[in-house]
Amino acid sequence: GTDIKAGVTKVAARSDVITPSEEKVFKAAARASKATGIPVETHTNSRQRGGEKQDEIFEAEGLSPARVSLGHSNDTDDVDYLAGLARRGYTLGMDHAFWGNAPGATLPWQRRVECIKQLIDADFVNQLFLSNDWVHGDVEREKINPDGMLFTIRKTIPYLRQIGVSDRAIHAITVENPKRFFSR
Repeated sequence: GTDIKAGVTKVAARSDVITPSEEKVFKAAARASKATGIPVETHTNSRQRGGEKQDEIFEAEGLSPARVSLGHSNDTDDVDYLAGLARRGYTLGMDHAFWGNAPGATLPWQRRVECIKQLIDADFVNQLFLSNDWVHGDVEREKINPDGMLFTIRKTIPYLRQIGVSDRAIHAITVENPKRFFSR
């Protein structure tokens, strides 16, 4: 009875194996999205190709991949896996570049960003988001990433330009794609 409406539904799975409880939540999110037009954002474990299990549930529920963004997609440099999801219509949330600064990180932040360029070069510019999955006040994250919410602006975007990504492509992944995704 209010004018206040949700803009997105967020769901999470811990790994590539979806638990029965997680499956119920993913099915509910798919059904809610179909009923309301509100998109779904997920927490994925891309290192374990978790998006593949999530997409099985969404597609079984009849949810268009265009209404789903698979978060944390740049925790892997498996471009074949990522391109496969993008080819099917999913948006890839590239929100973990800063984790490449973590002690012991096997995938440096620059490599995570280079994978974005590879996807753009493979004609998936319309399937990408840039963002920054961040929690304020988390002391460990602040040690890893002193730029906080500004990492994308201070590091990711300048590096994309340095390695040859056009301003047009950057505008698409930072403005046009989110605008389209969040429209009803």
